[in-house]
Amino acid sequence: MNKILLTLSLLTSLIITSAYAKESVADNVKTIQIDNLRVDVINNKTVQVYKDDKKMFGIKCPNSETCMVYTTNSDNPTYQYDAGELRLGGKKPGSIYKLSIDNIQAYKPRKFYDDKYISFIIITSGGSASSGRGRYDIHTEHGWFYTEETHFDWLRYGHPLDYPLEN
Repeated sequence: MNKILLTLSLLTSLIITSAYAKESVADNVKTIQIDNLRVDVINNKTVQVYKDDKKMFGIKCPNSETCMVYTTNSDNPTYQYDAGELRLGGKKPGSIYKLSIDNIQAYKPRKFYDDKYISFIIITSGGSASSGRGRYDIHTEHGWFYTEETHFDWLRYGHPLDYPLEN
């Protein structure tokens, strides 16, 4: 009988702890509605985009200093660096901002188009020899997105196999 009570007590404790953890994560989520999209910013490295209740897009950086998520107000962002650090801010089209709910802005890529987009940029670095950058332009009405990815790799000693490697 004691084993049953102990088991029930542990299960109850786990359920309560799990519910509290989900609730506290949900409390930190910031949400904005842009046209037909709901954008949830969970933290400065995680964003999810929904159309109605369907998840259309998401970025989740691993918990490391070498992965960062940004947003921009242009389909042609300006990547400027000062001493190796990405220059952020500004009001001009093409400016890049840290990921936050306040920095996400819809923009028109062409003056005479009615279509609007929101953009996210993910930058990863594996050290001085390798890094990657991806930009995702998401249509605010339909939720589909365009991706442009760039990978930088410096192979000082060559590479004896076919490059890039196929899985």
